[in-house]
Amino acid sequence: MKLSWRDIITSLLVIGGGAIVWAKYYSYSWAMVGSWRSATAIIALGGVLLFAFTNFDFNNFSIANVIEMILGGAALVLAVWGMTVVSHAVFYSLAATLGVTWLIDIARHVRHTAVEGGTQGSSTTHAAPVH
Repeated sequence: MKLSWRDIITSLLVIGGGAIVWAKYYSYSWAMVGSWRSATAIIALGGVLLFAFTNFDFNNFSIANVIEMILGGAALVLAVWGMTVVSHAVFYSLAATLGVTWLIDIARHVRHTAVEGGTQGSSTTHAAPVH
């Protein structure tokens, strides 16, 4: 599988989110993630960026896209709820939801790469769009 630039950005976002989860789990008090509310807000911002850079398509109703739609809605609800009620359980649920979304996006890319033959420069010719 060849990583795309989108995969690299989403992976870096997930690693950053994982660092925040790790810091909160071990009760570190970093500058922007000292409280549960601010940590939830940072994770939610990372989630918005994650959804912006995934290969998600509203017009595609495959199982992976439908699950991503459901997880996106759940992440939105968890983000608002987590910043309102200030709960560590909601924070961890939001982080897990975003992590699963990333896994689905990567799995979809792996599947797409396998179906396409693994390379972009394959000998298969694609017809140019007609203008």
